[in-house]
Amino acid sequence: MPELRHLRYFAAVADELNFSRAAQRLHMAQPPLSAAIRQLERELGVELFTRTSREVKLTDAGRAFLLGAQRTLAEADRAVQDARSAAAGELGQLRIAYSWSVRFETLPVLGRALRASHPGVDLLAQEMWNAQMAPALASGSIDVAISLCPEIAAGLDVDPIRREPIVALMPATHPLARGGSISLSSLAGEEFLLFPRALAPRLYDVFVALYRHAGFEPRLRAESFHAGWDLGILADIGALVLAPASVATGLPDSIVAVAVSEPPDTLETCLVSRIDSPSPAVAACRAAARELFGR
Repeated sequence: MPELRHLRYFAAVADELNFSRAAQRLHMAQPPLSAAIRQLERELGVELFTRTSREVKLTDAGRAFLLGAQRTLAEADRAVQDARSAAAGELGQLRIAYSWSVRFETLPVLGRALRASHPGVDLLAQEMWNAQMAPALASGSIDVAISLCPEIAAGLDVDPIRREPIVALMPATHPLARGGSISLSSLAGEEFLLFPRALAPRLYDVFVALYRHAGFEPRLRAESFHAGWDLGILADIGALVLAPASVATGLPDSIVAVAVSEPPDTLETCLVSRIDSPSPAVAACRAAARELFGR
């Protein structure tokens, strides 16, 4: 099998039809170039050029070999470029897991930015509960997680990318739905939807701490407001939900988001990846998130 360097030598001579000019183009002396072409001809068992004192011409065998040599060199160059692009995070695949709230603004904005800056990276996204993200990252089934108040685990890099004000989601018919903003303490008598703690322990504890900081123990219904939202029955359930403000961008007509002004807390969305991950695509995702949302 001819070496790539011999194919490059042959292609240069075939293009120039002059050994001296080809040698100059290849930044080498003419005698080693001539020797390499003779070695290639011996290896193939055919003459690639006819040589006279005045000209060099391709033989029929040389013309046929040139087409294949050019294809091989083009494929080799493309493979090198693809490898360099992948190393720079410009090619490949990025598997993203995300919290429910991230789907409304954070994920679409980030996805569009990555598509514009890294069009060669295939983005695969799936919604996932926080408790499942750390095992999925550890097993390598996902590359990065974008999570509201994610779980903390050894070997994971948790990078806060966005802080958002809190809103209370309530039926449009609720008496407080017409106000501009409310204090969380004003909701002390309400019933709240909150998913089972096992699905997202840290996020669950953050929500409960918010209620207690406002001075009351919440009346909780252990249901997923995510499911109520997806099934279109959240307004019928009647219970309230706390969420980051970006969720308000995707509200159905039957639900209203009211700003919670007191206490002035925020909810934190983080980008989570493995500390030992060498993926340039993950680094590109992190850089894009920081540029878009700041810290």
